[in-house]
Amino acid sequence: MITSAILLICSINISAQDSTDPPPNNTDTNQDLSKAAANPVANMISIPIQLNWNFGIGAYDRTQKVFNIQPVLPFRLNDKWNVINRIIIPIIGQPENAESGTSWGIGNTVISSFFVPLAKGDFTWGIGSALNIPTSTAPEFGGDDFGIGPAVIMLITPGQWVGGFTFNHTWSYRTDELNAFFAQYFVTYNFSKGWYVNSAPVITADYTAEEGERWIVPFGGGGGKIVKAGS
Repeated sequence: MITSAILLICSINISAQDSTDPPPNNTDTNQDLSKAAANPVANMISIPIQLNWNFGIGAYDRTQKVFNIQPVLPFRLNDKWNVINRIIIPIIGQPENAESGTSWGIGNTVISSFFVPLAKGDFTWGIGSALNIPTSTAPEFGGDDFGIGPAVIMLITPGQWVGGFTFNHTWSYRTDELNAFFAQYFVTYNFSKGWYVNSAPVITADYTAEEGERWIVPFGGGGGKIVKAGS
């Protein structure tokens, strides 16, 4: 059984482009920034902040809130490769019972590092590793095992579109309490003047959970506008 949820996304993206990169050729700078901000392997420091409402979650069939802080920290390895570090720190609001009440805490942090060749077209890929850091503040927000595993990312950026997916799988090296799959697909269409619509849900699977409680597969979307502040 797969647990599904409708996902509504509200996000803020704070970013700074690498000053060594050439300026965009497109005269619509906000549209270029919107496309770059949607690209998780762009050579640009960014801090996406995403608030997700997952409806119908858990035994109480209530709404779970997940506030993801997702900094992306790139650096130039050499003339052919970038290393992209992508961090996800979840702040979770978990329903306490069937009527009311919510417990808030921090979940486990996932750090993915990708070796990405310098882009020469609309297709980009990266391969690397993922670390599961046990930062959870309570058992209901995540286990206490450190984990490691492979990570992959692929995306295309034709025209006004940005689309792709990333996934990783982490295992504990000392116990059998961590066997977790993480995936995120992302699709963004960028309009003129920085407006965009997107969908970027996070799919997870916990293979240590009981049968029928392992997968969470949300769907949904959102939109927004990139606004340039200062120079």
